Amino acid sequence: MESLEFVSGLLSSFVINESSIGMDLGRMMYSRLLPNGTLVGPDPSLSKEELIALYRQMLLGRRFDEKAMNLSTLREIGTFGACRGQEATQVGFISALKKERDWFVPMYRDSAAMIAFGYPPEMILQYYGGDEGGMRIPQGIKMMPIIAPVSGQLPHAVGIAMAMKKKKENSVVLTSTGDGGTSKGDFHEALNFAGVYRAPVVFAVENNQWAISVRREMQTASKTLAQKAVAYGFEGILVDGNDVIACHEATLYAVEKARQGKGPTLIEFYTYRMGPHTTAELVSNKLKDAEEIAEWEKKDPILRMERFLASRGLLSSEEEGRIKEEIEREIAEAISKYRAMQRPRPVEMFMHVYDRPTVRLVEQMSYFESSIQFAGFNIQEPESSSFKELRHGVNIRNAINMALRQEMARDSRIVVFGEDVGKNGGVFQVTRGLQEEFGEERVFDTPLAEACIAGIFVGLAVGGLIPVAEFQFDGFTYSAFDQIFSHIARMRNRTRGRYNARGVIRFPYGAGIRAPEHHSDSPEAYFCHTPGLKVVVPSNPYDAKGLLASALREENPIVFMEPKKLYDAPKMDVPEQEYTIPIGRAKVLTKGDDITIVSYGAMMIQAREAAAELLEKYSISTELIDLRTISPLDTETLISSVKKTGRIVVVHEAQGNCGVGAEVVSTVCEKAIEYMKAPPRRVTGFDTFVPLAKLEDSYLPSKERIVNAALSVVRY
Repeated sequence: MESLEFVSGLLSSFVINESSIGMDLGRMMYSRLLPNGTLVGPDPSLSKEELIALYRQMLLGRRFDEKAMNLSTLREIGTFGACRGQEATQVGFISALKKERDWFVPMYRDSAAMIAFGYPPEMILQYYGGDEGGMRIPQGIKMMPIIAPVSGQLPHAVGIAMAMKKKKENSVVLTSTGDGGTSKGDFHEALNFAGVYRAPVVFAVENNQWAISVRREMQTASKTLAQKAVAYGFEGILVDGNDVIACHEATLYAVEKARQGKGPTLIEFYTYRMGPHTTAELVSNKLKDAEEIAEWEKKDPILRMERFLASRGLLSSEEEGRIKEEIEREIAEAISKYRAMQRPRPVEMFMHVYDRPTVRLVEQMSYFESSIQFAGFNIQEPESSSFKELRHGVNIRNAINMALRQEMARDSRIVVFGEDVGKNGGVFQVTRGLQEEFGEERVFDTPLAEACIAGIFVGLAVGGLIPVAEFQFDGFTYSAFDQIFSHIARMRNRTRGRYNARGVIRFPYGAGIRAPEHHSDSPEAYFCHTPGLKVVVPSNPYDAKGLLASALREENPIVFMEPKKLYDAPKMDVPEQEYTIPIGRAKVLTKGDDITIVSYGAMMIQAREAAAELLEKYSISTELIDLRTISPLDTETLISSVKKTGRIVVVHEAQGNCGVGAEVVSTVCEKAIEYMKAPPRRVTGFDTFVPLAKLEDSYLPSKERIVNAALSVVRY
C-alpha cells in the first residue's frame, strides 16, 4: 500500500482547512481516474493484485446488491437499502483500514463496505430477512451493527475512537453517513466532540445527491459538505466518489494522519445513488430526471475501473470472466446459507435484553418454554452492623462520591464525564476531587451536548471502558433520549449479546430546591418503560453508595437517579469499606400488619413521616417499603407484603398518569387480588408540569395526602 508521504503529496492542494476559506471549493475535488479510465497524475503505489482486489470487491458489492434487491422483491428478505453506484466510495474507504486493528461503524446502505471488511454476506441477508442474529458481529471483525436512525452511529464512532486513544491502542475508527445525515444534530455534535478531543476518527460522507426524495441542495447552503469540517477545527476533503483509487488514497491519508495523533478528517465522497432509497419505496427514483441518471451512468465506478485496468493490460477478458464466475458462486453460496438458516426460537427475543432475564421476562418466556428459571440475585446485601470502620455524618452527595472513588480505584476502566464534572466537581459537587485524583483522562468535561454525551457512552462501552455519564439535571436528559433509548438500551439486543453498552447514566432529579423549568422533573417512567435499562433511585446515603457500586459492576446500562432534595440531608454513618446492594431488590424499612406503603427516592421522607403519624395517632401499623430499584421491580417483596396487610398505597412525586405507581398497583392486582381488603391508592404528583417555586409545594405529595390516602384504604 502507498506511503503517507506519497498520498499527502497528491492531496496537498485538495485538503480543505482554514486557509481554504474564500476559495472556490467546488473546484477542489480530488480525482485520479476520469470516466473513460484515464489516470490523472502518477501511477498509484498499488500492486496489480491490490488493484484487481479493489475491482473485485466493487463487483462483489454490485452483484450482492442486485441479488438482495431481487430477494426483497420476492419477499425472501424485507426492506433493503441498495448501494448501486456507490461501490467505489465504500470499497475505497474500507481498503484503507487495517482490519486487525481499525474499527468500521457503518450506515445502513453500506453492504459493499461491510462485505469488503469481511462481514459474511449471508448475515446481512439474515438481518434484512428479519433475524437480529444477522447483526451479531463475528469475533475478529471490529465493526458496529447498522442502525436505522440516520447519523446516530457517528457519536458511537467518536466514543470508540476516544476509548482506543485512552487505551493507547493506535486504532482508527471510520464511520459513514449520507448527505442527508449531515443535517442531523448527531452529525454536528459528533464532529464537535471529535475536534475537541482530537479523536482518531474519519467521517465518510457518501454524498449520493439524494436523501430519499430530497436533493442534496435542500440539505445545506454550504457549497460542499467537506467544508463543514473546518468549523470543527479539522480538515475536510472532497473526493470523486466514483473513483476507487482516489477514494482509497484520500482515506489512507486521513487514516494514517489520525493514527499519528493528528486528529479527525471529514471526507465527502461525491457519488450517486443509482437506485431507489430502499425497496420499500420506489417513487424516489422516479423523481430523478432521465438526463441526470444517464449522465451518472456514464460515470459508473465499475466501468471506470475496468477501463483503467484494461488500458494498463492488468485485466484480460478471460480474467474478468473468471472473477465474475467466482463472484456468482460466492453470492449463490451466501444465499444458500441464508435459506438454510433456522427460524429463531421465540424465547430468543428475551435472551438479550439484559445479561440475565428478569423475573418478569422469565414469566413471559414461560409462554413459549416453561423450563426457564429466574437466576436470582448474585449479590448479597450486607448488614450495616457488620462494618467496623464508619464515616459519620455522610450525605447522599458524599456517599456517591465515595462510591465513585472506590470503584475507580478498583477498576481502571471506569471513566466519568459530562458537563462541569472536572475541576468544578459537578453543579452539585458530586464528582468533586475525582479529576485531581484520577486525572483528566478518566474524569473529563464535555461540550454542552447531551445527545453526544449519551452517544459517546455507547462507543466508550463498546471500546472496553465503563462510562459514567453525568447529566446536570433531569430535564436535560430529554435531549439525549434518542441515544439512550435507541442505542444504549438496545445495543445488547441489536447485536445478540455481542456488544453491551454497560455503564451508569447519573443525574439529579425531582423538585424541592425551587429550581427553574426543566430542573425539577421526575422522568423515571420514560426510562422504566424502556427494555434494556435498569433504573435505580436511592433514598439515603447508605443505599446510594452500595447501589452505585453495584451499578458500576453490572453488565447492564443503569439509570441512576439522585434525589437532589436529599443531597444534603439526611446524614448517616456510611461504611468506609466497599460494599454492594443488589439492584432489583426492595427494602422493608418497617414491618407492619395493617397497610403497605411503597415509595422511593425523595418521597421516602414523607412516607416515613406518614407511617409514624398513622401509628401514633391512629394505631395503624404500616409496612414501609423502599423500592430502591424501580425497574425491574422486586415483585416478590411487594406481593409478600400485600398478602400480609391486604392494603397498599404507592407514593411518588412524578405525575401519576402511566407512572411507576400504576405499574406497582397493576402488579399487585394481577398477583394478589384475592388478598386485597380495599382498592389500592396512589399518591403522586398531579398530571401537570412541575410548577415553579410558588406552587411547587402544592404539586408535591405531602405527608397529609399520604395519611389521608392510607386512612381511606384502611377504613374502606
